[in-house]
Amino acid sequence: MLTDATMPYENDPTHLLIWLDRKIGDHSRYQHLKKSFSTIADPTNETPVELRDADYDDVLRAEGPLPINFEGVQFLLAVFRTVDPCIECFERNQNRRIYFIVSGVLGEEIVPILLQRFPNIFINRITGKTYHSIYIYCHDIKLQMNWAINYTDYIQIFDFDADVLSRLVRDIADSFTEEGERLFNENPRKNAAAKHRLMCAHILYQRYTKMESVSLKTELDRVNDLLDQIEEDRASSFSNAMM
Repeated sequence: MLTDATMPYENDPTHLLIWLDRKIGDHSRYQHLKKSFSTIADPTNETPVELRDADYDDVLRAEGPLPINFEGVQFLLAVFRTVDPCIECFERNQNRRIYFIVSGVLGEEIVPILLQRFPNIFINRITGKTYHSIYIYCHDIKLQMNWAINYTDYIQIFDFDADVLSRLVRDIADSFTEEGERLFNENPRKNAAAKHRLMCAHILYQRYTKMESVSLKTELDRVNDLLDQIEEDRASSFSNAMM
């Protein structure tokens, strides 16, 4: 059975969560989302420490994304209160898979800029399909529709932070599964990287089933099947090397 303690550790995670909101330091806001993050300063620590509201001030002061633990999976996190440094973060991290949470007011300002300057960040390089990886969090969805209607291929809108978290977990799990399968099927196969992403997907799918009280048997079976294939391929390669 997979556990957080068995997860491989990456020195440079490929996935980044960027969070832009003027009120991010307010202790009364975004409690569901904030509770999903914990520190991983020590990757061998089986009990990561939940980020406190005060910790977000440290993240805001950081010069670059910081390593954190998101629902049991290693991630990078960058948070901002204003638009300009947020855009700079996108500029510096175009090589990463980015998930972006933003308030409705700031989303109206920054989303058109991001899609004009960094369109490739939001497009799957393999399939050419757009990512719905911009998560607008607001108090009234109707108030966002006038501007958001132009970007429906890229954004999802929510008015409850628990719903943002749930959708984010599912989307990231799907992404890890897709990446894991692609890496396994490359020639030559990249089994270690594929296994890491599939294990991340497995953890996140399990978290999602608990959040939403649903079954993801098809998704979990797919991940388990790929993990089994990786182990079979590893065993076969080892056996051939010993001959």
